Formats: sequence, structure tokens, C-alpha cells
Amino acid sequence: MVYQHTIKLSGVGKTKVKKFIFELLAEGVLPSIGDIWSEGGVALLGILLYWLSDDGLIHERLLRCIPFSEVRHTAEEIEKATKEALPDFGIGEYTVGVNADAAPTITSDTVTAFVHGSVSDNASNIVAGWNDFDGHECAGHTLARCAKKYLESPKVNTVFKKLRGMTTHFNHSVIGGKLLEECQTTHCRDTTKPPKGNDTRTGWGGAYKHCSWYYDQQVCFLSV
Repeated sequence: MVYQHTIKLSGVGKTKVKKFIFELLAEGVLPSIGDIWSEGGVALLGILLYWLSDDGLIHERLLRCIPFSEVRHTAEEIEKATKEALPDFGIGEYTVGVNADAAPTITSDTVTAFVHGSVSDNASNIVAGWNDFDGHECAGHTLARCAKKYLESPKVNTVFKKLRGMTTHFNHSVIGGKLLEECQTTHCRDTTKPPKGNDTRTGWGGAYKHCSWYYDQQVCFLSV
């Protein structure tokens, strides 16, 4: 019953989104697309539609969330999945037939003519897969790459290696954990341990969490 209700609501949502798109195209407004990738070991290709309305607001609609765990994440597969999904919402046409050798051949491809532009992360496969669309790489991902390059510099990398070593010590040593807790209590700090696992990865998100914790707790270490 829940499954049927979800399918029904999904159909209603799809109808509303198609109406939005029809009205946009009728006004001569071409929407843009952006990509969303999932986390946690499940690969999904999300296609996000967005546009700017007359009142200056950015509107977003998730058109399609395509399972990609069993698909090779090549530029060709990403392009194919995107161009197959958009026409279902009235955004251009994309049809594939077969030639005399029974090999698939594209007989109609007008999708890009109905898309203003695209924004994606900096992964080479998504950039190449959306090469037909006018587009740009995400500014946030570009900054992340800059930060990652900085974190890989010898002196900075040495600091974070030491922080990760300290983190391992405080999370596994009973005595070390006890001393840390006593020091935190003395200096009126929350009795927490440094982030571990995914929070200590080399990306700027994990590095920021890691470094922020030690910065906040520095009074404890300076007093030792």
C-alpha cells in the first residue's frame, strides 16, 4: 500500500514538474541542469533542473535519480542517461534506432538545444559526459580541489599526519582518553574525543572538522 501511494505521489510530482517546464519553454526560458551524486556506497546519477524566475528566486526540481551502481561511470553512459531522461519531461528529443548492422545509432538528438547550461563537479567523466551542454564546473568543488592541493603540501601534510596519530591515541588508549577528559573538565571544555573515521579523511571537509576540534581544545594541550 505504501509503495502504491509513493508511486502515485511520484506521478503527481512528475506531472507538476512537466507543467513547470512546458510553461518555461513556452516563455522562451531554457532551464539548466546540475548533477547530484550519492554517498554511502550507492551510486546514483541525479539530474537537477533549475531556473531563475521573474521574482529573482532560483527554483530547483529533481527530475530523475538514476541507479548507477551496476553501470560503468563513463562519460558515454552519463551522457546517454541524461539525454534519455530529459525528453521524458519535454526537454528536447533523443531517440536511438539501429543501422543495417543492427548496431544502435542516434536518430534524433535535440536535448542540448533546450538546456541553457549545466553545472557539475570536476570529475572528468561527468565533465566529458556533459560536454555537449554549455556548462561550468561547480565553484565549491573547484575550491575543494584547491584546498586538497594545499593539504598535500609537505609541511601541512606533516601536521595533519601528527593530528591523525593523536586522534588514534585518544580514541584507543584508555589512559590517554581519561587524561584528555580530565583536562577538558578542568578547562571547562566539552568532554569529547577528536573526530575519527570519515571525519579524518584528507578532503577539506574532514580536515576542517579535524583541525577545528584541536583548535577548540588547544588550551588543554598547552597546559600539559
